[in-house]
Amino acid sequence: MTTNKLKLNQLNILKLNNQIYIPFQPHNIPSYYHNIPLNQIIKFKSYTYINLNSLKKSLQYYTNNITFNKNLNNQLIHQK
Repeated sequence: MTTNKLKLNQLNILKLNNQIYIPFQPHNIPSYYHNIPLNQIIKFKSYTYINLNSLKKSLQYYTNNITFNKNLNNQLIHQK
Protein backbone atom coordinates (compact mmCIF):
# COMPACT_ATOMS: atom_id res chain seq x y z
CA MET A 1 0.00 0.00 0.00
CA THR A 2 1.39 3.40 -0.98
CA THR A 3 0.58 6.62 0.75
CA ASN A 4 0.33 9.95 -0.96
CA LYS A 5 2.05 12.86 0.69
CA LEU A 6 0.77 16.40 0.40
CA LYS A 7 3.38 19.10 0.06
CA LEU A 8 2.47 22.76 0.49
CA ASN A 9 4.77 25.69 -0.10
CA GLN A 10 4.50 29.25 1.26
CA LEU A 11 2.00 30.24 -1.43
CA ASN A 12 -0.25 27.29 -0.57
CA ILE A 13 0.52 25.63 -3.89
CA LEU A 14 -0.06 21.93 -3.39
CA LYS A 15 2.01 19.15 -4.90
CA LEU A 16 0.61 15.63 -4.92
CA ASN A 17 1.95 12.70 -6.97
CA ASN A 18 4.11 15.05 -9.06
CA GLN A 19 1.04 17.08 -9.99
CA ILE A 20 0.75 20.76 -9.11
CA TYR A 21 -2.52 22.18 -7.79
CA ILE A 22 -3.22 25.92 -7.66
CA PRO A 23 -5.27 27.25 -4.70
CA PHE A 24 -8.42 29.32 -5.04
CA GLN A 25 -10.51 30.80 -2.27
CA PRO A 26 -14.26 30.23 -2.63
CA HIS A 27 -14.98 33.78 -3.82
CA ASN A 28 -12.13 33.61 -6.38
CA ILE A 29 -12.98 30.37 -8.15
CA PRO A 30 -12.70 30.95 -11.91
CA SER A 31 -15.85 31.20 -13.98
CA TYR A 32 -14.86 28.16 -16.10
CA TYR A 33 -14.76 26.01 -12.95
CA HIS A 34 -17.67 23.86 -14.18
CA ASN A 35 -15.61 22.82 -17.26
CA ILE A 36 -12.85 21.23 -15.18
CA PRO A 37 -13.24 17.49 -14.40
CA LEU A 38 -14.00 16.73 -10.76
CA ASN A 39 -11.06 14.35 -10.48
CA GLN A 40 -8.78 17.37 -11.06
CA ILE A 41 -10.18 19.33 -8.09
CA ILE A 42 -9.26 18.98 -4.41
CA LYS A 43 -10.89 20.82 -1.51
CA PHE A 44 -8.54 21.15 1.45
CA LYS A 45 -8.34 23.62 4.35
CA SER A 46 -10.87 26.11 2.97
CA TYR A 47 -9.16 26.24 -0.43
CA THR A 48 -10.20 24.69 -3.70
CA TYR A 49 -7.16 23.34 -5.51
CA ILE A 50 -7.29 22.87 -9.27
CA ASN A 51 -4.75 20.87 -11.20
CA LEU A 52 -2.44 23.16 -13.16
CA ASN A 53 -2.68 21.01 -16.31
CA SER A 54 -6.47 21.22 -16.22
CA LEU A 55 -6.29 24.97 -15.84
CA LYS A 56 -4.05 25.21 -18.87
CA LYS A 57 -6.38 23.01 -20.94
CA SER A 58 -9.40 25.04 -19.90
CA LEU A 59 -7.63 28.27 -20.79
CA GLN A 60 -6.22 27.29 -24.18
CA TYR A 61 -8.33 29.95 -25.83
CA TYR A 62 -7.10 32.64 -23.46
CA THR A 63 -3.41 31.74 -23.17
CA ASN A 64 -2.50 33.77 -26.22
CA ASN A 65 -4.12 36.84 -24.68
CA ILE A 66 -2.62 36.63 -21.19
CA THR A 67 0.84 37.92 -20.42
CA PHE A 68 2.82 38.43 -17.26
CA ASN A 69 5.21 40.83 -18.90
CA LYS A 70 4.52 44.23 -17.34
CA ASN A 71 6.26 46.02 -20.24
CA LEU A 72 3.56 44.85 -22.63
CA ASN A 73 0.74 46.28 -20.56
CA ASN A 74 0.41 49.48 -22.62
CA GLN A 75 0.32 47.51 -25.86
CA LEU A 76 -2.64 45.45 -24.68
CA ILE A 77 -4.94 48.42 -24.19
CA HIS A 78 -7.65 48.46 -26.85
CA GLN A 79 -7.57 51.61 -28.87
CA LYS A 80 -10.65 53.08 -30.56
